[in-house]
Amino acid sequence: MAGPIGCVVAVTYRCNARCGMCDIWRQKADVERELSPSDYEWLPASLRSVNLSGGEPFMRDDLPEVYSVVRRSCPRARVVVSTNGLSPDRIERSVAAMRGIAVRVSIDAVGSLHDEIRGVPGAYEKALETVRRLKSLGVGDIGLAATSSGENPGQLRKVRALAEELDVRFVASAVHSSPIFFGSQGDERPASEEAAREILDLMRIDLSSRRPRDWAMAYYMRGLADYVRGKRRRLPCRAGIDFFYLDPWGSVYPCNIRGTPMGNVRDGSFLELQKRSAATVRAAVAGCEEQCWMVCTVAPPMRRRPLGPLCWIAGAKLLGRDAGG
Repeated sequence: MAGPIGCVVAVTYRCNARCGMCDIWRQKADVERELSPSDYEWLPASLRSVNLSGGEPFMRDDLPEVYSVVRRSCPRARVVVSTNGLSPDRIERSVAAMRGIAVRVSIDAVGSLHDEIRGVPGAYEKALETVRRLKSLGVGDIGLAATSSGENPGQLRKVRALAEELDVRFVASAVHSSPIFFGSQGDERPASEEAAREILDLMRIDLSSRRPRDWAMAYYMRGLADYVRGKRRRLPCRAGIDFFYLDPWGSVYPCNIRGTPMGNVRDGSFLELQKRSAATVRAAVAGCEEQCWMVCTVAPPMRRRPLGPLCWIAGAKLLGRDAGG
């Protein structure tokens, strides 16, 4: 299969949250330079997963138009929009015009702690209201996304329980640093054994499921615990090959962690940018010490090279091997 299969597309750096674990809201949004909906025709048709992110993507009034172009350009892709859920009215209006969209609403803790983490009073109740409205619209793929940080030990279990109560999906991540995206977040990154053990507890729940998609999530969670413990990633990084990051102004990067540019959407197709920057990107990815582990960058190599994850799943489910040590 030629071409990349996953990407994160930051449609704007505008944001109405004030998160301590992310500095996007501190950046100059430079709205005038944001790509227009038609610019997203550049996205490769090979994509199977597109994450519309930000900033807060719903701060773009034309997000439904962006989504429409993405659907036409990437007809086989699952398109997910990630939101902080702080604007239920705006989100409801936009999603009503985005048939087939998947939505992930960020909730990092249950109750007022989420408000503190996001830096916005009432953030928790607004996020819950957003989920309720999305369910009323009949959106079939809704999930809660919780980020493990130094501020919320023990909260991922509670957010997962909330997701089950709301009958929506759940996904976890951990704080990362990035010069082109999140900023320097070393002080916020979870590093305690308590955080790793919590992630492993959630992994065991996924392993006990009868659904194969949960088994794949269990493998991801095992790698997330490794990341928290400072271990090397379980799969080789394929950034710039199977995955890329597109910023709001058209700059293309191997991923949303590395600051090595591949070019701009106005400079040619992805494959042309990939060919011209191949040597630089290979060196940058090979020398990366971040050892990041995020759904968006892990899913493509899991799809391309499933044997390793499948062997781990078989060993963990049938023999109980590597289930949390």
